Amino acid sequence: MAFNFDDLVTGAKDVFDKAAAKAGEAIDYSKTQLDRSQLRGKIKEKYCELGKICYDMHECGDDKTGEMKKIIGEIKELSDKLEEADISVNAKKSKTCRFCGTANDAVSAYCTKCGEKL
Repeated sequence: MAFNFDDLVTGAKDVFDKAAAKAGEAIDYSKTQLDRSQLRGKIKEKYCELGKICYDMHECGDDKTGEMKKIIGEIKELSDKLEEADISVNAKKSKTCRFCGTANDAVSAYCTKCGEKL
């Protein structure tokens, strides 16, 4: 049996490339999760701000409808961003079979429809 150093190097490079790709996916997923958490925090802050304005308006009788509409718009924008991030995360949670195109759970090793290895 002959030892082929070039094959060994090529194999090692392939393994390294696959590991680097998986690490990159994990980093992207973590960043998305962090972004989602930050968006949820900002939305909570805006709701608190809206509640304070509503309370102040009730107590003082001042019309702060304009401020309230502005904050409601900001909440809507943040909620839309959160929804986009949720869709992105959910898309990464599934594996699509390269043979039949069926979406499978991320933990699946084989396609639930055709049985091919994922």
